[in-house]
Amino acid sequence: MLNKHFRTRAALAVIVLAAVGACVSLSSPRGREAGDVPAVSVGLQPGSRQMVRILLGIASDTTEIQGLQQGSSLIRPTGADSFVTFGGKRYRGEIIVTPTDSGRMVVNRLTMDDYLRGVVPLEIGNRTAAEFAAVQAQAVAARTYAYKHLTNSRAFDMYSTVQDQVYGGVDAEKPQADSGILTTADVVVLYNRQPITTPYHSTCGGSTAAVTEVWYNQSDEPYLRPVSDRIPGTSNYYCDPSPRFSWTQTYDGAGLRSVMEKYLAAYTNAPKTGLGRITDIREQGRTPSGRVAALLIETETGSYTLRGNDIRFVLRSVSNGATLNSTYFTFTEQKDAGEVSSLSINGRGYGHGIGMCQWGAIGRARAGQNFRTILETYYPGTTIGRIAG
Repeated sequence: MLNKHFRTRAALAVIVLAAVGACVSLSSPRGREAGDVPAVSVGLQPGSRQMVRILLGIASDTTEIQGLQQGSSLIRPTGADSFVTFGGKRYRGEIIVTPTDSGRMVVNRLTMDDYLRGVVPLEIGNRTAAEFAAVQAQAVAARTYAYKHLTNSRAFDMYSTVQDQVYGGVDAEKPQADSGILTTADVVVLYNRQPITTPYHSTCGGSTAAVTEVWYNQSDEPYLRPVSDRIPGTSNYYCDPSPRFSWTQTYDGAGLRSVMEKYLAAYTNAPKTGLGRITDIREQGRTPSGRVAALLIETETGSYTLRGNDIRFVLRSVSNGATLNSTYFTFTEQKDAGEVSSLSINGRGYGHGIGMCQWGAIGRARAGQNFRTILETYYPGTTIGRIAG
C-alpha cells in the first residue's frame, strides 16, 4: 500500500552523484530507454513534485555500457515497478550518464520522496514504534537539507555519501521510514519562511554546538546554536542511550607520531615529512558548548594549531584511520625524556555536534515528544511548515 501511495504522488526529480572511478553496469529488470539527456530545470517546486539529482559516481571511459549512445544518455525503466541497477544497487527514477574529462559521470534523477526513501533508513536506523517521532524528524530534516541543496550550477544536486546525505537507493528502503516520509509529506524546517540548512549528527554528548565552534571558517546561523540535551530535573541526557555517548581513545608514543605525521600537514603548515618528536599537546580554550576550541601541537620542528573539526581529522584511530568521535573531550598525556609517550582522550558524543542530535531525537521520541517539538528544539527559532507552491 505504501508503494502504491508513492507511485500515485505527482512526480518531478532530485539529482544524486553515485560513484567516481568505479566499474559500471547498468540494467533494468523490465527494460530501459536510452537517449540524449534533455535540459534539466531544477526550480523549487511544491512538495514531492520536486526532482532531485544525486551523483552516483564517475565511471572510467573503458567501461562498457551496453546500448548507450555516444555523449550523454538517459536510462529509464519502462515499468512502474522496474529499477535501474548501478554498482550492484537498485535505483528508482532515471540514470543519466554524461562524458567528462575523467570518465562518465553517473547521476540518479528521481523524485524527492523516492530520494528520501533511500536516505532516512540509513541516517536514523531501525527504530521501535515508540521512537517513530524520531523517524519523522529525520525525514523532515533530510527533506529540508535536500531542498536547500537543489542547484542549477552543476549537473547534480548532492553526493550520495556523508559529504551530503547517505543515500542507498531501493535496497535501503524500509516500511517504517516510508511511513515517516508520507506522514510528514512536504514538511520542512523554516526560518523567515525559507528552508534552512539542517545539519544533523549521531550524538551530541550533552549539548549541540554552534557552527563556528566546529566549522570555524563558516558563519554562524541564528537557528544553529548550542542546545542542551539534558532531561529536565535529572542529570541524564536524551542521547544517553547512544553507544558513543561516552568513549575513550588512547595512543602510545609511536601511534601518536604516526597519525600526526600522516594527517597534520593537511590542516596546518607542518612539514609533510620529518615532523620530529611530539613534545607537548595543549588545549587552547573551550567553546560555549564545552568542546575543545583548538589544540597546540608542539614538535621538534615547530608548533602547530589545530582548530575545531580539524582536530577530529588529525587525531584519527591508529588501527583503522577513523576520525575522532567528536571534539567534546578532555585528555591527559604522559611524557618520557621530553616526548609525549602516551595520550588518553575521554570524550562524549559522535559527529560534528551541530543541529539535530539523532540519538537525542530518539530519546525525546521515547519521552513522548512529537517530531515538530524535536525539530524546533534542535533548530531554535524555526517553524515547521510546508513547501509553498
